[in-house]
Amino acid sequence: MKVRALCFAILISLAIPFAIAAPADAGPRAPGLRGALNTDIVVPAEWSGVWSYVDSTYDCLGVPQGVDSGLDTLCTGQGTSQPDGSTFQLVCTGSITATTFDTHCTGSGPIEGTECTLSLTLDSNGTRTSDSYVITSTIASEVTGIAPECSFFPGSCMRIVSRATRIAAEPTAYCATPVAPTTWGRVKSQYR
Repeated sequence: MKVRALCFAILISLAIPFAIAAPADAGPRAPGLRGALNTDIVVPAEWSGVWSYVDSTYDCLGVPQGVDSGLDTLCTGQGTSQPDGSTFQLVCTGSITATTFDTHCTGSGPIEGTECTLSLTLDSNGTRTSDSYVITSTIASEVTGIAPECSFFPGSCMRIVSRATRIAAEPTAYCATPVAPTTWGRVKSQYR
């Protein structure tokens, strides 16, 4: 299951290496819906299926930053977990019901090769109506530390509005295959 919203925060604020669970070819990607790291939040059956999405990204002042679109697969009962050995710890709370999505995530970790720490806050909420959903996520980052290089990493704030339409049912064969771990570098390269 891709953890796209969480990757967006890190990708846009800075590139730091950490591992997450994500398939190379498909998986949930809407901000927040990718599942939540270090939590028991899972995808309910009502959200399962193949979704065609459009993500519109804005800074927190409302200035458009870009649009991304593609296909995504959500599998019933699938969640996400952070593999052992990751230096970036993100913890999420919240819930996904048949019609609503509401999560709050916070986390921090060292920026490789520096004496700086990246802290993130991700709040997502949205609704699903029949075969469509809209989720709005706000992602804020801050870099702290006493080393001079820490001041080169400005904090950031962005808002991502994801709109999706279900175009097919949950693919049984795909959803039966467990998620394979991948590296942050590989995930990052998928979003360039």
